[in-house]
Amino acid sequence: MAEAVGGETETVSVQGKSETGIHCRSMVGMAMRGFLELVEMAAGGKPIGVEQVRRLADSYLNAGESMTTFYAKGEARCEQIFALAAIERQRRDQLGRLIAEGFAHLLDQPGSGIERKHLGQFFTAIRLMLGDELHDQLKARCKLIAETHRGPDNLIDWPAFHADPRAETVLDQVLVAIARSFRRFDPRMDWFLILMHSSPSSVSTSSNAFVPKRPEDKASRTFSELQAVRLFEALFARVRPDTFDEERTARFVERFGSDPQSVFGPFFVALTGLGNRVGR
Repeated sequence: MAEAVGGETETVSVQGKSETGIHCRSMVGMAMRGFLELVEMAAGGKPIGVEQVRRLADSYLNAGESMTTFYAKGEARCEQIFALAAIERQRRDQLGRLIAEGFAHLLDQPGSGIERKHLGQFFTAIRLMLGDELHDQLKARCKLIAETHRGPDNLIDWPAFHADPRAETVLDQVLVAIARSFRRFDPRMDWFLILMHSSPSSVSTSSNAFVPKRPEDKASRTFSELQAVRLFEALFARVRPDTFDEERTARFVERFGSDPQSVFGPFFVALTGLGNRVGR
């Protein structure tokens, strides 16, 4: 998904474990190896004095175009790594990222009506439908799953995270909870649209601290039935009847006590009906 969630910052480790530390140390290592090769060539197998090493260092640091190109590439790479690390540290809601992946393409699609400004209220709706206890459990589970996909560069391999069967199981649990909460479709959809239209008067800075918004920041959010249809159709695409084979169906029944058609069928029927009414 694109930048679906963000928020807290964290301190970059200085123990050589941070992504930025690893790459910067790699660049230093390359430079040192180059300099040592230069010293060895100048020494020719004989002892070499400190003053000569200093002169070689000056020559090395002030070398011509080849070293300038090397430094420029190294600087560009380090800037890129620091930027990626800064983005990575903002990606703290792995559950939100997992859920939003299904409709992430709509966030950048002109005319879809699904914008990043809607994500905050959408995630609030998800939490209310799941309940605090289950939401917190699934969020903690997603965090642990994501950590298993953290690579040597200390960045998470998000495609691998989304393809992880454990993450897919979490997503199935979320979709089942949403579908069951829409058993009385029309009242629940009215509730959902009211929530998506609302604009909170404050922003949470911690579990029990809130900062009031400025009047100019309290912009109204427009979210229509058509937008809801588009969002839910994309979100539930992975549990359409034609996506289940016998093996996946058996696992689903074992986990949720009902077959996919029983759980999702009424929701799809009602969603299609709403889509027809609003001219999807």
